[in-house]
Amino acid sequence: MINGKYLYETHMHTMEASKCSDSPAREYIARYRDFGYDGIIITDHFYHGNTCVDRSLPWPEFVRRFCLGYHHAREEGERQGFPVYFGWEENFRGDEFLVYGLNEQFMLAHPEMTSWTRAEQYEAVRAAGGCVVQAHPFRARDYIRDIWLSPYFVDGIEGVNATNEDPWNTLALRYAASLRLPVTAGSDNHHVTTMRREVLAGVLFDEPLTGSDDYARRILNGDRIELYLPHDPLPYTPDITPDKPVYWLERDGTSVPGRTVAD
Repeated sequence: MINGKYLYETHMHTMEASKCSDSPAREYIARYRDFGYDGIIITDHFYHGNTCVDRSLPWPEFVRRFCLGYHHAREEGERQGFPVYFGWEENFRGDEFLVYGLNEQFMLAHPEMTSWTRAEQYEAVRAAGGCVVQAHPFRARDYIRDIWLSPYFVDGIEGVNATNEDPWNTLALRYAASLRLPVTAGSDNHHVTTMRREVLAGVLFDEPLTGSDDYARRILNGDRIELYLPHDPLPYTPDITPDKPVYWLERDGTSVPGRTVAD
C-alpha cells in the first residue's frame, strides 16, 4: 500500500509471451511486493504485437502458450499471497490497446480476433463485459510510423506510461481530458533487472481490486482512479506537439489528419 491506498501495476510484460521481455513472470512477484504494490495485471503483447508465441500454432495452443506468463505469475503470486490478474495488449498500426476484464476462455472462443478491426475488438470486448484502454497514444519511437487515435473505440486512455518521454505523456493527458475519458497509468515494465521504485507507475484505489474484471468495471463506471507516477509530467502547454504524423479515426473508419484533441 501507498499512503493507505492500494497500488496496482496495469501494464507489464513477461518473457513467456512478449519478445521484448527478458524476465520470467515468476520473478516479478517479490519485486513488486517489496515496492509496495498490492497486485499486478499481466498484459503481454498479443497476436499482432511483439509476441514471441508462434502464430502458426493451432489457435488453442497459441492461446495456451500466450497465457503462460500470466499463469506462472499467478502461481507464484498465490505462493506469496500476491494478486495477479490477466489482460493483454494488442497492436494495429503501431497503436496499441490494453484489454482488461476478460480471460483465456474468451480468447479460445474467439479465434477470429486475429482479424478484428479496432471497432470489432471494442464491440466484442464490451459485449463480454471487458474494457479497452489505448496505451501510450503519442509514443514516437522508430517502429511507429504515425500516431493513430481511436476515441470511439476505447473506454480510457493510458495518460502516463512510465517508459514514455514526458511530452508524450503530456499529450496523452491533454487528449484524455478533451475526451473526458478515464485516465490510467502503468509502468510498461519489461525487465525485472531494471525495476526501481522511482521508474514505476500504476493506479491507486481506496478499496482493493478483486480481479481484472473489477478493474474494468471501475473504468467503465467512471470511478476515481488516482495515478501513481515516477514524477509529475510536463504541464499542459500549447507548444508541445506530436513527433509523428497524427490520424484521428472516426466512428465510420475514416481518418482525419492532424487532430489531437476533441472539439
